[in-house]
Amino acid sequence: MRCTEILDEAILIGCTQELYSKSDEFQNQLTEFVSEFSDDVSEIPLPIIEEVKRQDYKCDIPVLDCPTVENFRTKCFISEQPALLLNTFMHWPAMQKWRDLNYLFKLAGNRTVPIEIGANYTTDEWSQQLVKIRDFLRRQFTETHHEIEYLAQHELFDQIPALKADIRIPDYCSIHSKNSCSEQVSIKAWLGPKNTISPLHYDPENNLLCQVFGRKQIILAAPADTSKLYPHETEMLCNTSQIDAAQLDFERFPLAAEVKFYNVTLQAGDCLYMPPKWWHYVRAESESFSVSFWWS
Repeated sequence: MRCTEILDEAILIGCTQELYSKSDEFQNQLTEFVSEFSDDVSEIPLPIIEEVKRQDYKCDIPVLDCPTVENFRTKCFISEQPALLLNTFMHWPAMQKWRDLNYLFKLAGNRTVPIEIGANYTTDEWSQQLVKIRDFLRRQFTETHHEIEYLAQHELFDQIPALKADIRIPDYCSIHSKNSCSEQVSIKAWLGPKNTISPLHYDPENNLLCQVFGRKQIILAAPADTSKLYPHETEMLCNTSQIDAAQLDFERFPLAAEVKFYNVTLQAGDCLYMPPKWWHYVRAESESFSVSFWWS
């Protein structure tokens, strides 16, 4: 047990996974050993997340049904056009496995991860803590009166390679801009209960957000409207808007009335492509697990 704690401490302070050979193999074997011999068994079985019934929603951006890589390149990547991509990763083992939170508990329950606590990272009440995944799952998916916690933007799959085996890097990530000097794809995990929020912000790279289970409301705005979105003035939050995109306040932020906002509902099995610097607000409408792929 102490070995996994030391390993997690090293990973979380930034030690690369490539410092030693066969690191993934070592971590997988260690995870299997800890899972098999750990006496920490959940007293209350964790739920199996029910599939949210698919519904028809109005979508303000193009919707493409499993486009080829070439179609994605011409219709989305080159033109920097956001799009909702359907039926692109239904073959992932994660689509079935991860809805059973007992699977996540057994595989990764003893691992330590950073958890966001509070409404969103722009509020004074927001904080972060290092917690065991088992404790996070119990609090957020079996208990009632609790603060919202969010495993957000975490490189969980570098930390636990066995989970990475349940997903695949989309072929779309093989397309790179002419100015790109890296072919690396950064994979992030987003796991939490209903009503987790990422405030309106942008990322500097291409982003594919894949919804494994649950449903999310997403509001987009184009980079051309950045000056009308009132970014925070501090360097730390300069990529984050002061606007609550879900409840626009035109008295405080009058220029926002000139912004064209695009509404998208992301459902299980959907993938949202967001070009670099496109603004996006994200709220979970149910328990949710998403995986994002960032690349340039």
